[in-house]
Amino acid sequence: MTTITVNRARPAAPPATGIPVLPAVDVNLGAVTFFTPSGHHSYFCAKPSLLVEALASAVRPARWIPEIGTLVITVAHTGSRAGRGLGFKLESY
Repeated sequence: MTTITVNRARPAAPPATGIPVLPAVDVNLGAVTFFTPSGHHSYFCAKPSLLVEALASAVRPARWIPEIGTLVITVAHTGSRAGRGLGFKLESY
């Protein structure tokens, strides 16, 4: 008797976009600061209290997407194992 083993291909995970960062947020001034491999960055956030709330419930590290100037925070979401990404558009000082 011959046994055949079939390796089922798993779907590839979506590519992780962005650079993982640990942002520091000044709620009073709306300042957001973090380091990336390219150096120190400071930006302005129009809704810093919402950003802090999202960071408090984050299930993954925050990701900075420099091409679109957006900080993405992934929070838990019912029915979605990967969670839901919340984007915060940051403006340069």
